[in-house]
Amino acid sequence: MSSFKKSLLVSGLSLIVLGVGCAVVPYAREVKKNSTGGVVALRTTFSPEDRAKADSLMRTNCGGKGVKVTEEGEVTVGTRTNAQANTTVGRESHQGWMGWTSGPSVNNSSTSETQDIKEWQISYQCVANEEVRTEKKRKG
Repeated sequence: MSSFKKSLLVSGLSLIVLGVGCAVVPYAREVKKNSTGGVVALRTTFSPEDRAKADSLMRTNCGGKGVKVTEEGEVTVGTRTNAQANTTVGRESHQGWMGWTSGPSVNNSSTSETQDIKEWQISYQCVANEEVRTEKKRKG
């Protein structure tokens, strides 16, 4: 095999490995669940794969029953505060009654910013499959 072909083969394999390494893992988590339904959470900006995982979690919790989404939307689940403090030390000169003197100067400053932490939550109920079909007919 020529060195050119070997180089192409190695490059191709590298791209495949990089592509697999960059695969997005679907994200959905159960916030609460019981035998009658529950709540599933996603990131606020979610992919179709994330939604599919949420649907799977809901179906699994409901067993052989159908799933009826009762409410969904963005929910604030906490806050995050970022704080920053700066201290500057230098020398300062000033004129006093005995002439010019110098000494240390200290300047302190701080800032903080608080942001809401949000996620997309889906509330659902486990229902008889007939109820799911009836609901789909009404919407469709």
